[in-house]
Amino acid sequence: MPDNHGNSRRRYVRLRTEGCFGDLQIKAIGTHPITSNSRKVLIDDISPGGLRFSSGLRFPANRKVRVLILTTILGIRLEAEGLIVWRRSDENMYEYGVMFEITELHRSFLIRMLNQLYLQQRPEEQRMHQYYTYMCNLYLQAQKSKINYTV
Repeated sequence: MPDNHGNSRRRYVRLRTEGCFGDLQIKAIGTHPITSNSRKVLIDDISPGGLRFSSGLRFPANRKVRVLILTTILGIRLEAEGLIVWRRSDENMYEYGVMFEITELHRSFLIRMLNQLYLQQRPEEQRMHQYYTYMCNLYLQAQKSKINYTV
């Protein structure tokens, strides 16, 4: 989304996740913890900053609903919490944007995993692969390489 100066406000590149399903569970509404059953949702795209999912369920989109998303990407189980920040209606379905609230270490792992996903989806686009590698290295440096990621 460009801002008033024509620059993109997006901090991260989104990757499409064709046919990727996940389980969504509500963890809290505002400051009130909740224990809810999980529901299947379709994950449309994902980035190190969040994801977009589709569902027939209608949630408020005012940053008060904290959710837990569980999915598997590249055979690796991903578990992340975040806030629902927007909602769009499309006939009987709703699209939602979730902003992750995860540690920088968790985010660095996610960047590495998404880099591998991007390589599988578009091996010919070396520039994007280099960008994801650069982002991962920045996060790893910031975290003082607490984890050795060998992928």
